[in-house]
Order: sequence, then C-alpha cells, then structure tokens
Amino acid sequence: MKQMEADIILFDEVDSTNTVLKRMADDGAKEGTCVIALSQRKGQGRYGRTFYSPHGNLYMSLLLRPEDDKLFEMITVIAGVAAAEAINEFYKIPVGIKWVNDIIVNEKKAGGIVAQSYDIGKSSRYVILGIGINIYEAEDVPDEIRDIYTSLTGAHNKVSGSKEIESFARTIIRSFSRYYDSGLIKEAVGRYRQLSCVIGKMVEYVSGSGTIQARVCGISDDGGLIVETPGGKKCFRDGEIRIRQALSP
Repeated sequence: MKQMEADIILFDEVDSTNTVLKRMADDGAKEGTCVIALSQRKGQGRYGRTFYSPHGNLYMSLLLRPEDDKLFEMITVIAGVAAAEAINEFYKIPVGIKWVNDIIVNEKKAGGIVAQSYDIGKSSRYVILGIGINIYEAEDVPDEIRDIYTSLTGAHNKVSGSKEIESFARTIIRSFSRYYDSGLIKEAVGRYRQLSCVIGKMVEYVSGSGTIQARVCGISDDGGLIVETPGGKKCFRDGEIRIRQALSP
C-alpha cells in the first residue's frame, strides 16, 4: 500500500494541536494532515486532563480516517510502537511503553498518546492522534507531576528548534505509517509486547468502578491488558494502571 503522505503545519504555540486539527478535519482536511506546536497553552491528555506542554518539545496531532474497524481499534497500540521506535532511531534512546499510552524513560513518563475519534454522519469517522514527547527538561514542572515527569535527553535549558521537531515528527509518522498503511496489526502488537515495561509487574488497575490489585501477564492480540487478580485472569481494554514495582527501561 502507498505510504501516508504527511502534510505538516507547524506553529510556535497553540491552545491545543488537537483542537486546531479538529477544526481542519471538520473542514475536510485529508488523512495525514499533521499539526505540530512547540508549546501548548491547553494541551489535552486522557480523560480530559491537561497535558503539561512547555516550549521546545514535540506536541503533534495527526489526522486519520481509518476504514477498517480492526485498524481503528489498534491506533493507540500502533502509535505507541511508532513513537518508541522513532525515539530509538532519532535520539538513540531506548524507551518502554506503560499500558496503555505512556512513554517511559528511566521509570518516569517522557511522553503520552491520546486518540480521539469523531463520527461524521452514520458511516464515517475520523481520529485525531495526539502525541506529546518531552525532549528536554523543563524548569518549572508542576508539583503534581514532578515525581513522574522526565525527558528524553535529561538536558536542561536547551530548547528544540523547529527543524529538529519537524524531523522527529516525520520519523514518528514514517514508523506509524509502516504498520498503519499495510494493516500490520499482528506485527504492531508483537512489537508492543517487546516494548512493554509492565509485563510481570504488580499493578493497581484503576477504572470508574474502583481499583484492583493485579499482576500483569501480557498483552492480548487486540491490545488489552491481561492480568492475574485474586479472582482469576482478566483482560482490560480501558482504564489505567499504577505500577507497584520498578519499571524498565
């Protein structure tokens, strides 16, 4: 299949790359349209949380219009693999994935991924895939995330330039496109398992119905989290986990 052609629009600062791209998507923007900003005033994380977005890191939103239902359901998995592979290729830094969407470096969060889907009429939809990666250390990290926040390089007081950011974003899109355009779901899940830093770890699974203590056994073929609980094995496809043991890398 033909590889996705990325059409990148770069801003110095926006409220949210997801918000900007949604307006463009509603106006008919093509798949592969990508909005990048060097900072965000109102970055968006999962469950309506704010994503801390100081100047000089990568904040990108990619427009997808998947027609295949299985591919649609696996976008976050593919994106996690693509981001991890791109970081390793571009910055030569090994990273792990904490289910379902966190990029981990030295046991702390260096980035996150959120996929938001929108229906258009009865039979059409699009997805805005948001990826935020901390490249350099920020000086004023909020207290509520200070203990879990990190960057790829660990370097302070160095701000990424627009050429570096765009080149890094294209590396992510190229990796994503390799799986997405050819429907390589099985291969993406296999890589996700290899990159997972939670398999075998004790975790707290958190959802709207409460918290469950469990040990992670693996990742299912559809990207779910397989865990062993006091009540037996379960597979979760939504929610979050808190780690009870050290992560790696």
